[in-house]
Amino acid sequence: MVFKDNIETVKGVKVNGKAREILFQSMELIMNNLQENMDHLNKPKHFKHTQKFIELVYDGLTNKRKFFLLASGRSAFILQCFATRLVHLGAEVYMVTNLASMPALSKDDILIVLSGSGTTPIVVSLLKNYVNTVKPYGIVTITSHPETIIGRVGDITIKLKGRSKRDTDAGHSDTAVLTPEGTQFEIAAFVYLDAIIAELAIKMGKTNEDLLKAHSEAT
Repeated sequence: MVFKDNIETVKGVKVNGKAREILFQSMELIMNNLQENMDHLNKPKHFKHTQKFIELVYDGLTNKRKFFLLASGRSAFILQCFATRLVHLGAEVYMVTNLASMPALSKDDILIVLSGSGTTPIVVSLLKNYVNTVKPYGIVTITSHPETIIGRVGDITIKLKGRSKRDTDAGHSDTAVLTPEGTQFEIAAFVYLDAIIAELAIKMGKTNEDLLKAHSEAT
């Protein structure tokens, strides 16, 4: 894809039309992917998995189960945001980064894994070591590729649409540079997980004031 410079003057200010075109095309691709995910997740055959996810996390919150979150790279930042929200709802949460510094996983705990490709090497390695130690109460995997080794591990597997690094490497799109590597998946995951928190907060009778108070106390 080639973009040509197109300088125009708007109210005395020079505007690079090329930069503006790239910016809004990128945003449009991201927004379109979010809409595709909403349509996809809203179908009964897919929404049932989201319902099970919500029920599992709600069970974890009400029964004081520990949550272990596993991802790598930018996906880890997305799960860190989710972890923060879970803490605001009263959860005990751990980001799995180094097994030597992690509490042992028990049969009462919940493990949530995020990987767009479903094949992220470090995640696969940590997952194998962690799950081989003990079978937790529930495993949720969120990926664009449910058929992969990570996707198949989940008791509940959520498929989110969005080109992953794996798809980019395979040359699936000539607009890849506009949403590089896992951008579409990561943003979809961020929005999806924040929506899960909204559902849980309402289910638990939490108000925005409650969450603000929890945020202040946590920070």
